[in-house]
Amino acid sequence: MSDIQPADAADAAGTRAPNPAALPIAFAAFHDLNAQRYTDYAFAHLPDESVVQDLVDDVFVALAEHWDRVLTQPRPAAYAWALLRRVVEAECARRDEHLALIEEAAFAYALIERGKRILEQIDESMVDDLGVGISVARAIQDLPGRQHDVVVLRFLACYEPAQIAEVMGIEDVTVRSLISQARTRLKARLVPRRTVEPGSSPDDEE
Repeated sequence: MSDIQPADAADAAGTRAPNPAALPIAFAAFHDLNAQRYTDYAFAHLPDESVVQDLVDDVFVALAEHWDRVLTQPRPAAYAWALLRRVVEAECARRDEHLALIEEAAFAYALIERGKRILEQIDESMVDDLGVGISVARAIQDLPGRQHDVVVLRFLACYEPAQIAEVMGIEDVTVRSLISQARTRLKARLVPRRTVEPGSSPDDEE
């Protein structure tokens, strides 16, 4: 687990990224590789583009300040990803809207537009149903940690498994396994909801 706390990134607010000329080449390369990926992940959870950009900048400031420590980790990319994830969660909680964006119709619409592949793999009839899109979004919210992350990166941000493995600091085969597990979990939750007979009790939907 990362020992750079969310507060470390938050405390860097206003400082923005250090002078690129003063950064190690390895850090600059890491930043260039992952900045957009981090931004896409954060934007899937927070509705404000400027807040997302500041948050991602602050994460990289914290990583830059602790870069020597980052490089001592067995998987530096996984260490950095854990920090990003914790900072996103802390910002959602601070705004008292932890993943609340996925409750909104706008997010469900984006899910339908950009995530048709996962919807089609669960139930083709879901693809153009905004109400079901919201249900899918809520189900994605409830996926456990890494399953949630890979679904967001694969089906909303549209990254390939190899890119997801790289940014999360895990193996390609692990990404594919997590996607399969997430798809199974989503289907188990959502398909019964679609097939429940009228008049059935709420308990029958699970």
